[in-house]
Amino acid sequence: MDHAAHGHAPDPDSGAELIGQPAPAWAFDRWVRGGPLTLDRLRGRVVLVRWWTEGCHFCEETLPALERLRHEYPDLVVVAAFHPKPVRGVGNRHVLEVAKRLGYDGPIAFDGHWRTLERYWLDANPERNWTSVSFLIGRKGEIRWVHGGGEYHLSTDPRHARCVVKYHELESALRAALADSTGTPTRL
Repeated sequence: MDHAAHGHAPDPDSGAELIGQPAPAWAFDRWVRGGPLTLDRLRGRVVLVRWWTEGCHFCEETLPALERLRHEYPDLVVVAAFHPKPVRGVGNRHVLEVAKRLGYDGPIAFDGHWRTLERYWLDANPERNWTSVSFLIGRKGEIRWVHGGGEYHLSTDPRHARCVVKYHELESALRAALADSTGTPTRL
């Protein structure tokens, strides 16, 4: 459906236009833990990358979910890309302390100048509202699922029903990506 013709602009934060596209190369400033990793070296693996920052309540809810996924799906590579707000220098020790407090023990990249975040998300659409975004990348380097910001996690709290739906969407896309040896994107 042509949203513009019907007076509706497509949601700039859906990321739907990125599904099936090749994931851009990373240009992280450094690796705080677990790196360096590159998409070329991860070819053949399924990768979930999530941008997060300190003081973001969406990130505080989602980082523990990333840790859960890391343990539940051992073939999944999870990268938590720290992007400070505002852009500034932040030491590795501090990033590790925040990640530990939030319950995340996996690989952490530092995107201090947002170069990779811009390449993945912000450059594609100036109307984007979020920087706490996630991308599921398939075995051949294609984007399989996008979460355009906010949080996703399991919860029994009715106020987080949408978070649970998004978490289950991710799990469905993840299972499909792990089962897919061809790398063909799946639409949900």
